[in-house]
Amino acid sequence: MPRIPRGDSANGIYHIINRGNMRMQVFNDAEDYEYFLELLRNSAQRDKIAIHAYCLMPNHFHLLLSPEAEGSLSRMMQWLMTSHVRYYHRKNKTSGHVWQGRYKSFMVEKDSYYIGVVRYIEANALRAGLVEKAEDWIYGSLYTRISSKAHLSEPLVELGDDWKDNVNMTMQIDELEKIRNSVNRQAPLGKDEWQIVVASQHGLLPTLGNRGRPKKEYDV
Repeated sequence: MPRIPRGDSANGIYHIINRGNMRMQVFNDAEDYEYFLELLRNSAQRDKIAIHAYCLMPNHFHLLLSPEAEGSLSRMMQWLMTSHVRYYHRKNKTSGHVWQGRYKSFMVEKDSYYIGVVRYIEANALRAGLVEKAEDWIYGSLYTRISSKAHLSEPLVELGDDWKDNVNMTMQIDELEKIRNSVNRQAPLGKDEWQIVVASQHGLLPTLGNRGRPKKEYDV
């Protein structure tokens, strides 16, 4: 099966995911989480990538990024993943695959779905039952957003003073399913007209076809 193309356009908004190989746990202690976050911050600063949201989970991660220049997102992610794999093997004295393969990225429409994806990412640990409140997960951007705000870019859409409360509220099923379908299909996330235009530009039209329920890979 041919690989699905990944967009890398200047000022595009990308929801990025990767999971540990064979769903194995990748982040095993505080050092693992903190090292990955430091790599993320350094690479984003170097390649001028805006960080809008993130959540590191024990066996996968979510990022919401926006590159300033075309091609810089791919360059950043290649450096990030390669650097992390080297760290992982050095620390654990292992070899082989750490991540399940290429990271996956999905373009997000700013006006209609940006806020929903930020909320989806920042509530990830809460939905997984790792914390009682989303802001208690210290390896997610909500914790950073309400404390130091270090390394987070200004939101592209106003989140509101009650943002923390919104993240802790249960997402509507239809909104959750739209995001999960985008992830599992590797399809752009937005209104129908926008999806078709973006998919045409980036060779992603096959991801919009066959609207039956996609194979589930990510469910949190």
